Amino acid sequence: MAATSLQPHERECAVCTNEFTTPKILPCGHLLCRECVISWMDSKADASCPLCRCPIVQPTAQVDRSSTDVADALPTDFVTEALLESARVLAKDHICCGCADVTAGFICMQCLDMMCQSCCMIHRKFSATCSHDVESVRTVTPERLAASRPALCADHGDKHAEIVCVDHGLAVCASCTVTRHRKCKAVRELQTEMTSSKSTIAILTCMIDNAELNLEEAIAKLDSRLQEVGDNEQNDMAQVDIHCQRLHHVVDDFCNTLKERTHESHSQLRKSLRDAKNVLAEQQVKVTSHKRMLTRATTVAPRPGLIFATKALTDRVNYLDINVKLAGDVLRNPSTNAGFCESVVRRIEKELHGIIDPRAKSQVKHFLLLFDDNGGGGCVVIVDDDDDEANRKPTILLKIKMKSKEFNSLIICDSSSKIFNIH
Repeated sequence: MAATSLQPHERECAVCTNEFTTPKILPCGHLLCRECVISWMDSKADASCPLCRCPIVQPTAQVDRSSTDVADALPTDFVTEALLESARVLAKDHICCGCADVTAGFICMQCLDMMCQSCCMIHRKFSATCSHDVESVRTVTPERLAASRPALCADHGDKHAEIVCVDHGLAVCASCTVTRHRKCKAVRELQTEMTSSKSTIAILTCMIDNAELNLEEAIAKLDSRLQEVGDNEQNDMAQVDIHCQRLHHVVDDFCNTLKERTHESHSQLRKSLRDAKNVLAEQQVKVTSHKRMLTRATTVAPRPGLIFATKALTDRVNYLDINVKLAGDVLRNPSTNAGFCESVVRRIEKELHGIIDPRAKSQVKHFLLLFDDNGGGGCVVIVDDDDDEANRKPTILLKIKMKSKEFNSLIICDSSSKIFNIH
């Protein structure tokens, strides 16, 4: 019962904050009154759901329709409408319909009349009402009341409906079938349509359950991946620190650049994972909203509201995107700088040991390390000892290939502590 009962916030429209009047199902699964949909769309150029900000009109839909046409095109939640109507009946003063100023302790589930003990006994004796279900007003619920109410003819409110005219979307009595609806092509028995609607609701519920399970698993997987990315980022940052310590006197700026790049790559992956999680979470909100409507429809099954609600819910569930897709890039680990650092350190150490010898010292004034700001490349260079410092040109001894082709010049010299910017 807890799954189908309407909570206080589920009875109120998010726009007018009153109980729903002709509740319309938005594409996201939330509900708004028909008149509120119209006023909300008229007040905003690009109106979206006030609860989740999903668009009321899809971008691919026609944009020249009026707000009234859009509201009328949205399916009506007949189940919620039946529940609210039953709740309003039970909220009335419990006064016996036959005895003035006498507290009623019972209610007829078919007539909706409240009665005292004496009137209840008489009600059960009349031939016209002896088959009716009479229950205590203290124990009956809106769901039980809505499910027990008979289907009445749309044209003759006092006659029981036995036929459903699909062409007009009405439940009618047998006499109406041979008079007003004799030319209608789709005229079917009410009980047959109820059975078919319940079967369809069961199938839709299964689809939504599977979709919800898949979404939960996918979101859990993304949560796990987010944790792994955080752990990997810490490990990579530690490795970057370890390798950069070997060159911290000469490549301190390069070490900071690697840290920023490592953080950026993990941040980009984290953003992709969060974006994917948000998309799936939005799907989950829609799926959960529709699941609650399907659950209520299954439990309550008001006549003939279930029949009309089934078509609307079928269209809505078929319209939902319940496929869970995770792009391959969010499941891949980010590129790490640890191996790159190790390779650079070994190569630079090797080349520096080969450069520093007695014969080269007399000809070389400065040993320089050059790295691209964007990680695009780097090289080890020497600057000849020249009296005209403005005419000094570096001699490239070792090239280090990176991703970018453009150098933005960061040169750190050795013992002279001079910094040269070479473009």
